[in-house]
Amino acid sequence: GVKVETVAKNLDIPWSIVWDPDGTIFFTERNGNIRIIQDGIVSEKPILSLNVGGFEGGLLGIALDPNYSENHYIYLFYTYNNFFSTENKVVRYVESNLTLSEDKVLIDKIPGGPNHDGGRIQFGPDGKLYITTGDAGNAGLAQDKNSVAGKILRINSDGSIPEDNPFSDSPIYSYGHRNPQGLDWDDSDNLLATEHGPRQHDEINVIVPGANYGWPDIIGSETMEGLVTP
Repeated sequence: GVKVETVAKNLDIPWSIVWDPDGTIFFTERNGNIRIIQDGIVSEKPILSLNVGGFEGGLLGIALDPNYSENHYIYLFYTYNNFFSTENKVVRYVESNLTLSEDKVLIDKIPGGPNHDGGRIQFGPDGKLYITTGDAGNAGLAQDKNSVAGKILRINSDGSIPEDNPFSDSPIYSYGHRNPQGLDWDDSDNLLATEHGPRQHDEINVIVPGANYGWPDIIGSETMEGLVTP
């Protein structure tokens, strides 16, 4: 009962994909391009090209606003080079006639690196924007609540901090992550995250607000008091 159909080919590291209410497909390529598919046809030229940095980084997550039909907001997570460092930011764009214009930077200076860059963004059932960040190759940052690296972040669609976040005046929703790159919610609105682990220890975590998921102190099925095992 499963049918496999090739919709597009010869793409340059496609990373994230969304559908608008009219069925237009928007997808990111890690080289900095956003392209679309309409009526089964892939656009030859990108509708936006960004100057991105990073090795595992680049143009990563894309999300449509829950009220996209009214406001046409599109959100992007991408990596950029800042002098001698690599950083990430989440930016809100406005779509009009299949062109994108920058509207607002929601969060900036997320540590980036050649590895462990995170990059998934997704709106939850609560209307908040969730953002995964990697440890940027510095495992200690995952346990540092003064850093947004190695975390799952939760913000409002305008970039402000929700009042019910687990840590006061902080976008951090959970911490102790190595390189989470997948988010979804089950039928009971429980948040689940997939995470790239070292060697064979990839994880699926059930995310509880304020919880510590253990990296780098535990991996895989290991346990330690105060840390959540996947």
